[in-house]
Amino acid sequence: MNNSPREQANAAVRDFLSSRDWSSQTPARQRILGAFLRLATANGFNSVTMRTLGRELDMKAPSLYSSFPHGKDEIVAESLRWFTHRFARDLLIAVEATTTPEEYWAALVRFHLAQQLQRPEADLWDLLVATDRVARFLSDEVCEEVASWMTLHEDMYAAAAGEMGFPLSRQTTRVIFTLLDGAGRWAAWSGSDAELEILLQHAVALSRSILEVGTRTQALT
Repeated sequence: MNNSPREQANAAVRDFLSSRDWSSQTPARQRILGAFLRLATANGFNSVTMRTLGRELDMKAPSLYSSFPHGKDEIVAESLRWFTHRFARDLLIAVEATTTPEEYWAALVRFHLAQQLQRPEADLWDLLVATDRVARFLSDEVCEEVASWMTLHEDMYAAAAGEMGFPLSRQTTRVIFTLLDGAGRWAAWSGSDAELEILLQHAVALSRSILEVGTRTQALT
């Protein structure tokens, strides 16, 4: 029996996750990556140096370089990949708990919005990817990995939409992603669980509206 589009999309994400062995991500490396994401999110990407990282972690330069021999550039690239991996892994867990395409779609949207609101480093990920499009500071390998994930992420939405009877174009998907990525500018969240749930439901409704309009609008097909 053929797998559904959703199952095929999930399988592709599993393949993506299994393509990288994260067992070498030692506790020391994880601490450094976590500190970088925390500092860069709070103070800006350019403000983070090996020295500020060392102060934050109470580590001397040799210890930092023993984990990341290529310094900040390697830490930036690895932070991007690590965030991508965790996002993909946790999203897969969320959608695997669903049974219908409608639930799958809602899980995609809810997870994306919650990440944007609850994890400030999500905005840093968006910034690094956008900056690389202009400045090209990431390696080809990292760029390919990020591009691969972005395509898989879009394919998950397309799979759910297709099963609901909506042919989803890349343009419409990116309109929805723009809505969700920009949540910090329109979702005035106070931090309460009750308010978050309202925002999540609102985001699902908005995304469904965009989906339905997108299939009827020539410019988005």
